[in-house]
Amino acid sequence: MKNLKIVHCAYFKTIYIRGCFWTGMAYKLNNGLTRLGHNVVTFNDRDVNRAMSWFGAKTPFSIRKTNECFLKYCLDIVPDAIILGHADIISVDTLLKIREKIPHIKIIQWNVDCINPYAEMGKHNILNIASKLNAVDFTLITTADKKLYERFEPQKHIIGFIPNPVDKSIENVRAFENPHPEYDLLFAASPIKLREFADKMCYGKEIADFLKKKAPLNKFFFPKIYDPAINGATYLDTFEKSASVLNLSVINHDYLYSSDRMAHAMGCGCLTYVDRHTGFNDLFGEDEAAFFNSTD
Repeated sequence: MKNLKIVHCAYFKTIYIRGCFWTGMAYKLNNGLTRLGHNVVTFNDRDVNRAMSWFGAKTPFSIRKTNECFLKYCLDIVPDAIILGHADIISVDTLLKIREKIPHIKIIQWNVDCINPYAEMGKHNILNIASKLNAVDFTLITTADKKLYERFEPQKHIIGFIPNPVDKSIENVRAFENPHPEYDLLFAASPIKLREFADKMCYGKEIADFLKKKAPLNKFFFPKIYDPAINGATYLDTFEKSASVLNLSVINHDYLYSSDRMAHAMGCGCLTYVDRHTGFNDLFGEDEAAFFNSTD
């Protein structure tokens, strides 16, 4: 297999790093591609935009300068492929200019957020994905729901499913080897953000209160709700201390969609509770995850 030069443009957060970023798709794809022998260089469109703007805001000037920087960056490297991960600042016009100068190039975009139009972030993500469909070769999304794919005209574009990956160098703890876990169950969520719990939309605090009421003898850990928020190394360390994890995305009835918390929990060896409506029981057996279909 040929060793490729790849430019990966994504949110490689460097200023205020949090657990959900350094354990995310962008870093794992880089790790995997590098292990396969490819040369991956990164470009953070958001950080470049901040550097080009007063007070870090997005302005027409900063967006134009960011795109000029990305164009020059790619023309200097002459990559075989460009990977775009939520690279919302990079324009279609810039991608078409790169294609004109580097005819053999392949361009892929990936997106890990919900694309359900009824979710808070869904419409925003649909627009961002759709805006680049005519400039990319492949689009990869962390949902396999064909009804949602219809919004991207799959008869004209290549749309595919990509799971949230696990990387043994990132999810490197083994919760099942801990004979005395500190917590019976970990549930990390915003207390004021709605998410689907079985068939009902609930705030994180409502879910935490329900669990405490139903299982008062259990030791729970509720970051951001009743306990301090966890970031960075503390984020992964907490999985090692937890016997089980409740995995709840904003939406839990889109086929094979989950936030990457599921990959973190399962990758770290925690018993992971997963809503059966997600369809993950098609991939995992009843002895591999704890599936539920109601709050009880």
